[in-house]
Amino acid sequence: MQTTSANRWTTLTTLMLGVTHWASWSVIVVLLAKSNLALNQSQLMLLVGLAGVSGAGFRFVGIFLGRMLNQWKPAATNLLLLGLSVLGWQIFSLFEVSYVNLMGLAVLSGVGCMMFAPAFDLTRRDKETDRLPMSMSLVIGMMIFAMFTAQLIIPFLSTWQADFMQSGLILERSSGHFFSRVDAGQKIMLSTVSAIWVLVFVAMSLMSIGVAFLTPKSAPSETVQSNSHLLRNAQVWYCSILYNMTFGSFIGFAMVLPLVLELVFGYSTLILVWMAPFIALLARPFGRWLAGIFGGAVVTQISLLLMIVFGAVAGWYLYLAQNDTAELYFEPFFISMMGLVFTSALGNGSVVVTMTKVFPRAYTHKVLTWAGTVAMLGAVYLPFRFTIALESQSLDMVFVDFVVFYIAGVILNGWMYLRKHVQFYNP
Repeated sequence: MQTTSANRWTTLTTLMLGVTHWASWSVIVVLLAKSNLALNQSQLMLLVGLAGVSGAGFRFVGIFLGRMLNQWKPAATNLLLLGLSVLGWQIFSLFEVSYVNLMGLAVLSGVGCMMFAPAFDLTRRDKETDRLPMSMSLVIGMMIFAMFTAQLIIPFLSTWQADFMQSGLILERSSGHFFSRVDAGQKIMLSTVSAIWVLVFVAMSLMSIGVAFLTPKSAPSETVQSNSHLLRNAQVWYCSILYNMTFGSFIGFAMVLPLVLELVFGYSTLILVWMAPFIALLARPFGRWLAGIFGGAVVTQISLLLMIVFGAVAGWYLYLAQNDTAELYFEPFFISMMGLVFTSALGNGSVVVTMTKVFPRAYTHKVLTWAGTVAMLGAVYLPFRFTIALESQSLDMVFVDFVVFYIAGVILNGWMYLRKHVQFYNP
């Protein structure tokens, strides 16, 4: 029992740390935008896109590597993250940081996302049958908390001027973090951040290796339904699309919003950006609670309608900001984006409740594993879409895409789950 608890702890902790490491790229690109590295807007957004591809790709890989590695999954992931942190330490300590090296770090940044599938596998041991297990909700919420941690703590650590650390990156514009403002001229200590990651993953590697040695090798667990069979179920795809609209929207906007605010408004946005995942942390369980009272599909429908409104308002103010004095529209744009984040997280909580009505308890963790992987496409699509929009200076058109997407979601959700006499009527 103690060994099982230790394996559970190392799995969830590795997931939390790995996703925080990945989400830190939403902050790193803003610091690079303020630095003397002289990267253009497209180069900066491309780094966010590569990090998004990495997170989605490694999360997908984690589904298939889980059985092969068995109890060694946390140890293998921590060792990979340790190697990546050492590499980052070396690169950020150089006097001249190469963009090619930055691209390499971004491409590898999502290694920790491999732990989502193993973390969801832990939920099968729960005894609850009538509702979504609390441990499953914990795993889903950990990604949001990891993004909150990254956007709150990484800006602070990057200003820690340790005497024995080297850095060639200098702030050319003022920055800041939750605790204070940072003036231009100071060094950007991404080498310090990487060194801290090295210490963290050394400790986690040793602990997870010890747990793996003490954990008896178990036979691969039997699956109720193979992945290929599960994916032939149309309801899996319907729910995955709704999950992508809600959770995928949050993940995508949380990754790109810090850089978008920096490029358009030029504010010290790192003081504020942590608010998006913090709001999502509050909204998601609230959405689940409301769905338990009024029905999952009803709350999802209301959330999608509000997402259409907030998306349209955000796009409008971004259009004005690009064609007028940008500072005049910062507050209404930021507030509308927080509204979009809140309603997308609210809808995600209700979509998960809908899944528990549509699928038997034995399948729920598999459906959520797949839907969560699909939702990572939000972190892929949005950065590359903004990269294209930056070239034509039409960032507001990105929100047109999403408003159309959400309208399609309202139609899909209403047709599949809100019409009376349908198979999965879920008022």
